[in-house]
Amino acid sequence: MQPDLGALYRASRLRISDLVTDDVDHVPVPATPLWTVHDVIAHLSGVTEDVMTGNLEGVTTDPWTAAQVERGRQRTQTEMLSMWSRGAPLIEDFLSSPDGMSAFRAVLDVHTHEADLLNALGRPVDLPREFLSWMQPVLEHDFRAAVTAVGLADVQVTASDLQWFRGRLGRRTEAEVSTYRWSRDPQSYLDTWFVFGRASHSLQETSTTDEA
Repeated sequence: MQPDLGALYRASRLRISDLVTDDVDHVPVPATPLWTVHDVIAHLSGVTEDVMTGNLEGVTTDPWTAAQVERGRQRTQTEMLSMWSRGAPLIEDFLSSPDGMSAFRAVLDVHTHEADLLNALGRPVDLPREFLSWMQPVLEHDFRAAVTAVGLADVQVTASDLQWFRGRLGRRTEAEVSTYRWSRDPQSYLDTWFVFGRASHSLQETSTTDEA
C-alpha cells in the first residue's frame, strides 16, 4: 500500500527540527563533505522557500542547491527552521495528494539528510520502517530500469532496505556496495547503481534497525 508521502516528509522534518540545536550548527557532515549542519538546514529550508516563491529554474541542480546554502549563511538555524515549518505544509499537502508520487524525490531527500545528520552527530542511522519499506521497491525499480536502458543483463541485488537507500543515494563506497549480494559481478553495474556519485570513504554508520 502506498503510504502518505506528505506524512512521511512531515515526520522526518519534525525529527530533524528536534535533532539539531545551535550548539551543533558548525559540525561537519561527512556525507556532504563541504557542508556543516547549518548548511544542510539551509538546503532543506531553502527548497521550501524556492517552491513557495516559484524559483524552480535549475531545480535539483548543484547551482540551485548552492544558492540555498549561500542564502542560509545570513540566517540563524532558528530562522531557517521556522521558515521551513511555515512553508513545508505546501509541499506536504501536495505529497499527500493523488499527484504526490510525482514529487517523491522530496521524501527521499529529506530522509537522506536526516540520516546524514544522525551520522554527523554520532547517532545510529535509524529510519522508520514505513519509509524504508516504501523506498526500497521504488529505488529497485529505478535501478532495474536504468540497467535495461544501458543494455546490461538483469541482475539481482540483495541488501537491507537501509543499504539500498544509503547505497543508491551515494552514501556508500564502491567497496561497500560490492559487498552486497549480487547475482553477477557488480563492477559493470556500479555506474548505474549510484544516483549521486560514490562516497569517497566509509561513513562508518551504525544502525540498530538495519537487517540483512
